[in-house]
Amino acid sequence: MEMRFLFHGLTLVIMLALGEAVGDRMRWSRKEMVEMAGYGEHKLSSVLVTAHLLSSSSSPIPGATVGIKCHIGLRKRSKWIKAATNELGHFTIDLPSHLHAIPDFDKACSIKLLSVPKPYQCSPTKSHRGIKLVSSSNGLRVYTAGNITLHRASCK
Repeated sequence: MEMRFLFHGLTLVIMLALGEAVGDRMRWSRKEMVEMAGYGEHKLSSVLVTAHLLSSSSSPIPGATVGIKCHIGLRKRSKWIKAATNELGHFTIDLPSHLHAIPDFDKACSIKLLSVPKPYQCSPTKSHRGIKLVSSSNGLRVYTAGNITLHRASCK
């Protein structure tokens, strides 16, 4: 994958040096340009965020919708990136590439419970900020929020 990227980069340099550019327009297809920029079929990096959603009795909560939102600039926030919990209350969110380079990712992003199954709807839904890096190698970074526990409240 890295050799292919280097090859495309070298091709770009050589073609520019030989004058293959016509005015402001290059002679590459959209697919080739997207791949050269690193957004093609082959991902250059991945950022995953995982956690478990548990009830106050430590039982997993399946079928809940969880989201992550990040500060991406001065007074700007990303859209919610969502995932559903599985039967063990576990979820994994694979972030889109435009969020991979956020400085201080663990401080800039927060996880929030967006919806829960009916038996848990009276539980509070505050944002969770305890995101920690647990692994980083070969273009893959994995963060975890650990166990997120919902404390049952009485419905009003």
